[in-house]
Amino acid sequence: MATLPAGLIWLASYPKSGNTWMRVLFANLLTGSEQPCNINRLSEEELLISRWRFCDELLVEPDSLYSAELAKLRAMQGAFVARRLETPFICKTHDRFDTEVTGLPGSRGLYLVRDPRDVAISLSHHAGISIDAAIAQMLDTTAHSDGPMQLRYALGDWASHVTGWTTQEEIPVKVVRYEDLRQDTKAEFTRIIGWLNGTASSAEVDRAIDHSSLRELQRQEATHGFRESLPQQERFFRSGKAGEWRQALTPGQIRKIEDAFGPVMEQWGYSQVHHV
Repeated sequence: MATLPAGLIWLASYPKSGNTWMRVLFANLLTGSEQPCNINRLSEEELLISRWRFCDELLVEPDSLYSAELAKLRAMQGAFVARRLETPFICKTHDRFDTEVTGLPGSRGLYLVRDPRDVAISLSHHAGISIDAAIAQMLDTTAHSDGPMQLRYALGDWASHVTGWTTQEEIPVKVVRYEDLRQDTKAEFTRIIGWLNGTASSAEVDRAIDHSSLRELQRQEATHGFRESLPQQERFFRSGKAGEWRQALTPGQIRKIEDAFGPVMEQWGYSQVHHV
């Protein structure tokens, strides 16, 4: 059976960069079941961004705290959990990197990065907003996020989110391009497992990938819904395509993204149409 070493593994990304798909891949790999895992059991209550878990373990209402107070308590909670782990704990986060909250000693990270031009399209569908509004959110250096199930967290703009995670030296982080994972899922996922010092047979990887296909995720969502989708969202698992921006964005929208994020885009292999 496939295994990963015990410990806290951050699965970090700016929103709409493939985080949920990666969680499903790991869930299907580690359960080893002949049937696809239930996407509605990827419970956010088990994660360190969960309001329920925070209130239960710290006996504090997060909405009563200032941001700095919340960050300190989240750091205490994370350190407490990390010290006691006897199994691998793959923990989703959209936090921008913070030494206190996500730089926990002994933790590691996988950081998913995606072409911001495609992120803008996916974010607009996810949040039920226009593409222009999605781009404005991605440019907002002060952006925060929360929800009925999640703690308030600092997000920031797309470029600082990427550089924050990929240039920090507090914990080891492997960067995974969404496009590479989509193009050759088996090769990239196998490399990820190896980097984590995990073990998995070729057949186990194949099964996890098959059980995590977009077709399967859409089937489950159509049949049972998906508890992490938003009320205004037509569907969570939409297309998953890379390069959709070429048809969906206007020249002005493309330029706005590239003007803001060009150097970071180039660093991660996202060529610009309008060179700055």
